[in-house]
Amino acid sequence: MDSNARMGEAIRAANEALEHLGRAADLLDDASRWGVVDMLGGNMVTTLLKHRKIDDAQDEVNAAKRALQLFVGRIEGVDGVGLNVELGGVLQFFDIFCDNIINDLFAQRRIKESQRRVDEAIAEVTRVRDQLCRM
Repeated sequence: MDSNARMGEAIRAANEALEHLGRAADLLDDASRWGVVDMLGGNMVTTLLKHRKIDDAQDEVNAAKRALQLFVGRIEGVDGVGLNVELGGVLQFFDIFCDNIINDLFAQRRIKESQRRVDEAIAEVTRVRDQLCRM
């Protein structure tokens, strides 16, 4: 495969990753809003809605990771963009079954950290993609 074809595939993969990351960012914003409602007196339904948004965001991040693997595989010398936006498991169990302000605050902090990581990934993928487009 010639370098122009590889470049085109890389740019398409970067755009796909950015679409998924954008959706993940939107879902994390929704989760954060539900988290605020949860802290202000939400109930089990509020907690479940918040975690549904988190789970959906994780699905989008996983799809972005797959696209980024293709992106990185097509461009020699481009460092991979590391994403780690895991937010389930024990945290979700405690937030749902031990629903109190402490667990809600902890969950909110993890959502904010995930938002920061997704924003950093968007910026890095955009930077590399734009650099490729100028080549």
